[in-house]
Amino acid sequence: MLPFESSLSITLHLAEDRVETVEIGSSRPVQASDRLTGRRPDQVLALLPNLYSLCGTAQGLAGLAAVENAVGIDAAPEQHKARRILCLIEMAAEHAAAALRDWPALLGEAPDLVALKPIRPLIMAVRKALYPEGDWLAPGGGRLAPDRETLTGIVHRLGEAASRGDLVADRLLARVEDLGMEGFGAAPPNLMPETGPPDLDARLAADDDGAYRTRPDSAGIVFETGPLARQSRRPLMGLLMSQYGNGLMPRFSARMMEMASALREVEDLVQDLSGDSGGLPMARHDGSGLGVVDAARGLLAHRVELREGLLSAYRILAPTEWNFHPDGPLAQGLRGMSGPDPEGRAALLAASLDPCVPFRIEVVPHA
Repeated sequence: MLPFESSLSITLHLAEDRVETVEIGSSRPVQASDRLTGRRPDQVLALLPNLYSLCGTAQGLAGLAAVENAVGIDAAPEQHKARRILCLIEMAAEHAAAALRDWPALLGEAPDLVALKPIRPLIMAVRKALYPEGDWLAPGGGRLAPDRETLTGIVHRLGEAASRGDLVADRLLARVEDLGMEGFGAAPPNLMPETGPPDLDARLAADDDGAYRTRPDSAGIVFETGPLARQSRRPLMGLLMSQYGNGLMPRFSARMMEMASALREVEDLVQDLSGDSGGLPMARHDGSGLGVVDAARGLLAHRVELREGLLSAYRILAPTEWNFHPDGPLAQGLRGMSGPDPEGRAALLAASLDPCVPFRIEVVPHA
């Protein structure tokens, strides 16, 4: 975990009973990755999963992709399948954990700690079931020797936790319907492109002062990233969005749809996965590379530069900086809000976008 306490502050400024302006402040250390420079790529890759308390697998794989692109390694197809399994298991686990840990509070309930407890160990177990020597972040790929029986058991146990999360989601969506808030928070849906912003590599390369990583945009557009953007091409999600835009009902539903589809995809990939020896050599020791991974909360990007085999620059852009941008989907969805309990409504919308850090909400009445 990064050695920083970080959080988001969301301040709603009211004019009479209407939200006139929204301020979003962040203490997230977006330039913390600058401290990774001066080291060998393999040293940094070994550190990444332990530096982040959430989405450590995605962080490691984004860094691995960036390093491989920088040094000219094209890993074997079986390695990419295994990495996809790692990402999908973590994605499903993070969605289930949010439903069991965070969503009950929105209903005035206690978190389901019993169902929550085995989730994180399953993320660790899938790494071992694919890479028995623990070298899943080796450039070019580690020794891939999939244990299908163990992998199938992991999917089954995670599916049980997901089923418990579904029950919480059902109650939460029923509450949203009872309050008539299915479309609450809808704003112009600037959904993240499937391959990421077209200017992502160039903007990260030029971001010496961290301004882009703090408040990212693409040609002035602040994208919404995450399950809704990824699931928006599915017919059911298209139907929900035609009724409620990118409001609460589609956003919460997208997370649960993605959890189920991730587990189904893992089952298919496991049946078709073969072993691989990995260990491809670096083609060069100088270069730059971008690595992009679909993490649970959205598009995660790592960009590296190498000089004489050492990292001379390391930059990370996380999905929270898009979704909780001062002009991003949360702020746009809250502006103009009126009605009772603005703090509770804002908490629902923030939870539907699932920040990776705690948040607090303050309501400031009109002076």
